[in-house]
Amino acid sequence: MDQRWPHDTVDVLGVRVSRADVAQFRSFVAAAVKERSKLTVTFANPDYVLKAQKDPALRDLMNGFDLDLPDGWGVVLAAKVFGRPVPGRMANDDLTDDLFGQPAEEGWRVFLFGNAPGVAEAAAANLRAWYPGLEIAGTLHGHWADGQGRIPAETAERLVAEINEAAPDILHVGLGTPLQQRFVTEYRDRLTAPVIITCGAYFEHLAERRDYYPAWVLKLRVGFLYRLAREPRRLWRRYTVELGAYLARVLYHRLRHGKAPSGRAASLS
Repeated sequence: MDQRWPHDTVDVLGVRVSRADVAQFRSFVAAAVKERSKLTVTFANPDYVLKAQKDPALRDLMNGFDLDLPDGWGVVLAAKVFGRPVPGRMANDDLTDDLFGQPAEEGWRVFLFGNAPGVAEAAAANLRAWYPGLEIAGTLHGHWADGQGRIPAETAERLVAEINEAAPDILHVGLGTPLQQRFVTEYRDRLTAPVIITCGAYFEHLAERRDYYPAWVLKLRVGFLYRLAREPRRLWRRYTVELGAYLARVLYHRLRHGKAPSGRAASLS
């Protein structure tokens, strides 16, 4: 973690979740691009937090990012339960205007790397229409992992070289967790883009339509139910058994340890 990006955090079951608001996020991105300083950003949702609690390697990967933004109301709720509330949910979908509107205004180049073949290209086409002047430096699909769920070193080296050749200011990496966090961690110093942001399946949302979640879904805070209705086979376990286990752990941790102490990212480990 780069100590040039100090901000308040809250420990959510071992994952250091950022308490930065949108304005602070935008200022960090602007400073990183201007100064050519590395800023890495990932997101914590209940599924990732639960997996990270069981997998110290994943926890360390997530905690190694400069910003770990709250993705999902379950993380927002946990932060409140622990007495260190975050400003609000800050998933990729919530930040679309900031992730691409700001670069369009500033003339920054963005690169979309990840998701299935053709998805990043479709997302790029939509983004250009939604944000006139946005410069997409390039796109690459993310289906490169081998049978062990890792990108072979020689393939990764080629991907890094191709991304660097495009010279983006902001790189979005949508490879799924933990592959995307591992890729960013292993190659952050080789990648020349000053800002690197993980994004999971976000390109699929952008490729389909700008508002993946209808306004009423966001207002009622039932995004997980909306996604479950869309993809029941893939997500039923995550949003029933695993979400229940996550909430139980949050409440148990609160009862056993009380509220989280105040602190900053630089002072937490």
